[in-house]
Amino acid sequence: MLRHLKYTKAVRQLAGRARQKAMDRDALYHGTRYAELILNTGVLFYSDPGQPKVSFTRSPEVAAYFALLERDDDEGRGSVFVFDRQSLERRFKVEANPEVDWHTKTLFHDEAEEEIWANVIDIGNHLIGLVSGPMGWRSHKHKTLNRENRAGIEARLLLLEPQMTFSFMHDCMSSLKPL
Repeated sequence: MLRHLKYTKAVRQLAGRARQKAMDRDALYHGTRYAELILNTGVLFYSDPGQPKVSFTRSPEVAAYFALLERDDDEGRGSVFVFDRQSLERRFKVEANPEVDWHTKTLFHDEAEEEIWANVIDIGNHLIGLVSGPMGWRSHKHKTLNRENRAGIEARLLLLEPQMTFSFMHDCMSSLKPL
C-alpha cells in the first residue's frame, strides 16, 4: 500500500505559522537552516554541488520538513521563507516539478516542488515573510563548519558581482563578517 510521508508535530506547527504569514496570497515557500545568511546576503544560492537550481514548494509542510532537517554546518535553527510567487515569476522562470520523492517502494513524499534554475538575488523584493523554529544546540565542530560554509558563500557572492550593484554587493560582503 502506498503512503505519504507523515509530518511531525514540529513540522505541522512551523508550517501553520508559514501559512498564516502568507495570508491567502499566492505563495511559494523555501525551507532552510541558513536564514540569517540568506537575509544578510539577499541571495538564495542554487545547490553546489548538485543541480544548479533553487527549490521552492507550494506546501508549507514540505518547506517546514526541510527546514527542520539538521545539517552539519547549519545555523542551528530551521526557518521557512514565504515568497510572493507572482513577484518571483516576473523576475525568474519558475518551473513546476511534478516528480515525487520515493523514500521506499511504498513511502513517498510529494514535494509540490517549483524550481528556479539560477541564483535568486534581491530576495527582499519577493519576500512576504519568514518564520523560524526554536534555536538548537550547536557543537564547536558545528560552529566551525558553519564558518567554513560562510567563507564559501563569500566566494560565491564575488562571482555574482557582475549581476549586482556596487552598494548591494558591499552590503552583502559586510554582512558576512564573523559574528
